[in-house]
Formats: sequence, C-alpha cells, structure tokens
Amino acid sequence: MSRERQLKKQEEIRKIILEAARNIILKEGIQGLSIRKITNAIEYSPAIVYHYFKDKNQIVESIATEGYEKILAAIRSVKVDENSPEKEIEEVFRKYIEASLLHPDEYKAFMLCEDSTVLTKTCILERGISEKSQTMKLLDSCIKKGIEQGIFEPYNEELTAQIIWTSTFGLIIKIILEKDISQEQINRLIDHHFNILFRGIIKRK
Repeated sequence: MSRERQLKKQEEIRKIILEAARNIILKEGIQGLSIRKITNAIEYSPAIVYHYFKDKNQIVESIATEGYEKILAAIRSVKVDENSPEKEIEEVFRKYIEASLLHPDEYKAFMLCEDSTVLTKTCILERGISEKSQTMKLLDSCIKKGIEQGIFEPYNEELTAQIIWTSTFGLIIKIILEKDISQEQINRLIDHHFNILFRGIIKRK
C-alpha cells in the first residue's frame, strides 16, 4: 500500500471512531462514552482505537475541537464593520446561533457538560478569557471598538462580552430544548434578543 493510500485509510478509521463516539455521546451523554462501547459499535479491537487516540478524553477533546472549529469558521465569515460595531456583533452572534442550531443535540451535549476536558473548549466566564478564546477575543474587540467610537457605554469589555455570550447561550439552549418552536417564532425571539441586548449597551444621547 502506498504512503498516500495508507494515510487516507488511517484518516478513514479515525473518522469512523469519532463518528461512533459522537453517536454514543448524543444518546448517552459524554459520561456514557467508553472505549468498549466504541469498539462494540464499530467492531474494531480496543488496540486499534488506542492506536489513534490515547484515551477517551482525547476522543472527547477531538469531537469538541471539531465543533468549536465549525462555529469559529462561521463567525470568521462575518465581514468587519468599522463603522457599525453593533451590527458586526449582531452578525457574529447570528452566525453563532445558526451554526449551533445545525447540530443541536451535539451542542447541548457539550455545552451542558461539566467534564474538565470539554470545559477547556467551552468555558467563557473566567477573568482574562479574552486572551485565551478566539471567539471571546473577537467579541471583546468589537465592544472595545464601539466604546472608542462613542457608540457603546464604557463598560468593561470582557464582562460585557461574557454577559452577551451567556444570554445568547441561554436562548440557544431553550430553543433546542423546546423542540416544537416554529421558525417564525425563533426568528422573532432572536431579533428581539438583540434589540434588548443593544438597548443595554448603546450609549445614551
């Protein structure tokens, strides 16, 4: 087997392992995942799984990273708006909401998880998080720009970013949990969400 075909085969096996793990997580949660369950699902020996991943935690981290990168890619697609930071923030979060709702069960499983491996990817409330998280750094930058332009109240940028993120997270989770909400109502909720948020940080004339 050529080197190229070998690498392709290895990548295929890695994807099979991750997909099996993802399906188990969606059904049983992260705590329900085990190497044994993965091997039973794909009919590979544990030795093969351990060849690609050190342990269960590395598998969980890989899945979390993939999800994070998808959301980050959606956010990065937003065009920088130097003159309207509030519109830029809104567009960033609309992209975030859209990306999250594309895979609702996976989003819920990871974002509501207390596992330390997952929290390294999902935590946003610690002081100084804007230096560690690319998404929070982007949001922090938008808020800072709005303050400098006299559009936003001069609140602490990082705390403001954290509160905007957590309120948006709450809306996403409730949309996911209340499965029968119409798309029209979802759109109304999202629109009003941003109206209320920006009313709180727009500088009073």
